[in-house]
Amino acid sequence: MCKFLLLAPLLLCVLGSCKDDEIRTYRVATDSTAETPVLPASDTAAKMPESTAGSVGWKAPDDWKRENAGQFLTAAYVLPGGGRVTVSKLAGDGGGLAANINRWRGQVGLKPLDDKDVAGQPLKIADSQEEMLLYNLTSENSAADAEGILAGVLPLTTETWYFKFTGPVGVLRKTEGVFAEFLRSVRIAGSQKDATAPAASAAKKVNVTPPDGWTASEGSSMRAASFSIAGPDGATADVSVVPIPGDSGSVLDNVNRWRSQLKLAPLASADDPALGKKEDAPVGEIFVSHMTSTEAILNGKNAAIASAILKRPGMTWFFKITGDASLVEANLGKFATFVRSTTFPD
Repeated sequence: MCKFLLLAPLLLCVLGSCKDDEIRTYRVATDSTAETPVLPASDTAAKMPESTAGSVGWKAPDDWKRENAGQFLTAAYVLPGGGRVTVSKLAGDGGGLAANINRWRGQVGLKPLDDKDVAGQPLKIADSQEEMLLYNLTSENSAADAEGILAGVLPLTTETWYFKFTGPVGVLRKTEGVFAEFLRSVRIAGSQKDATAPAASAAKKVNVTPPDGWTASEGSSMRAASFSIAGPDGATADVSVVPIPGDSGSVLDNVNRWRSQLKLAPLASADDPALGKKEDAPVGEIFVSHMTSTEAILNGKNAAIASAILKRPGMTWFFKITGDASLVEANLGKFATFVRSTTFPD
């Protein structure tokens, strides 16, 4: 089940796994303290190389070790916890989005997708009209030592930028929040703000009331709240609350992303009843959905995802419960109460 993110995730979800698949299908940005090119603190447009496509800068964490990028990369970093992040640029569309995503999928043992199914989760580039597309090329049931890729693709007018985090799936899951923050730091020449400073983190202040039986969990840095649920016979489920800047794609795009994680066919229309439904909640209108795999894809059992999407000015909030299908089903009532308990501090 292909995952992140809201960066998400974040992310988004950043994933967002079905835990944090906010980062699985979304746009992100990254780099370090003296990247090539890192935008200067002032007079950005005057000091950056002129380019009709927009030259790109970023800010990488201080503990990422910069290494020789070689001939075909713009920058490369080794992370302290393992894994490698690379930044590269190709002219034009770089050979096509689907071709590149499927090439990466092949590198980590995933089957290729049809062009129409290669849709990443968008991440807005600050101070710009451009968006990055985020992808999480891992499987929910992958072993921790299996290879995976988190990626952000930034298509510009005459060039395309690629930000890739490659490493063992266990490392990617632990570090996806850091990678998402890196992606959020990306800036394009001519922006009005200081692009050497890290991008402001998405506002994560939210008040929720977890029901009995839910245990607070660490989650990733993309999450505003995170809980785990334990059931009989070792069944588990994960609950996440993830804010992603902007509108973060249509409901159909997000639901189809989650359906792909459950190995379900995508829905063709936003009018399909399987998409879910709108509901009124104290905090505003939410869109709720519930989907269950038809295959035993999670530890020999069927898996399920229940979600609620809340759009607020400048931010989209994703509430998700993911895990063993029977446990998710048993907690649907609690999940609905949990979502409706949401309030936002002034």
